[in-house]
Amino acid sequence: MKAVIQNRYGDASTLELVEVNKPTPNENELLIEVFTANIASGDMRINTLEVPFGLKTIMRLVFGFKGPRHKIRGISGSGKVVEVGKNVTNYKVNDQVYYINSMKASCMAEFLVLREKAIIAPIPEVMNFETAAPLAFGAMSAYHFINSKSISQNDKVLIYGASGSLGTYAIQLATFFGAEVTAVCSEKNHEVVVALGAKHVIDYTKHDFTDSNKKYDLIFDTVAKLKKADVKASLTSGGKYVSSRTPTSENIGRLLEINKIIEKGGLKTYIDHAYPLDQYREAHEHVYNKHKVGNVVINIKK
Repeated sequence: MKAVIQNRYGDASTLELVEVNKPTPNENELLIEVFTANIASGDMRINTLEVPFGLKTIMRLVFGFKGPRHKIRGISGSGKVVEVGKNVTNYKVNDQVYYINSMKASCMAEFLVLREKAIIAPIPEVMNFETAAPLAFGAMSAYHFINSKSISQNDKVLIYGASGSLGTYAIQLATFFGAEVTAVCSEKNHEVVVALGAKHVIDYTKHDFTDSNKKYDLIFDTVAKLKKADVKASLTSGGKYVSSRTPTSENIGRLLEINKIIEKGGLKTYIDHAYPLDQYREAHEHVYNKHKVGNVVINIKK
């Protein structure tokens, strides 16, 4: 089968499209035919080791010293179950699913093996393989910060970095839970974020939202560029600042909650570009350049 592999950390030139052996599931696993692989900020951080200096050693210990321990890249995506182990009870052949496999990656290949207990969820009927592929990374990460416990009706919420994957999902989640959203991103992306539910927009290249007297109940920094001390004056009494630099956990329950929101019309996926598999380097460069809007995916199966 075809797979995108990486033997050493670095830019998109370190990725290769090669033929590898097709995996075989054991009695507790599923074999998934991959239709779409997502390229998330998490892929970029792992593949390039673009993390604060103090974290590089930890990343090498976790993912591999000279290069990724699991050579086939891609940590999230979507596909169809084509084989199940004899002990698998929750899935059957032809089930359409999306998933995240952060530690072992391997999603950027024609086939993928996952444990039945992996972070997997059924694709909602209103979505396809392309729009479902980013959910287990972008939507689940956004839901960690923006949910029914963190948002109250009529809250004023500011999303900084609103045009990225986390940002586009966060806008919709905050709106779904009843908040009034201010989106901070470059002017060229204002039309997109307004269409997703933002009531107010700020071009960060021209205006600093902290110079305003407006107060927010929640400020979500999706790109980890702000400091709490710098935005404290922009928070209401009891207001909170949250940042994507805070680790999130992977939870099947969150995916099922996200599915319910999708089925109610409260969440959709914005796709910047969908690339064919043979343009895997261009697709990664698009993400690594940090100018994507929403999500970038690779269609493994035509």
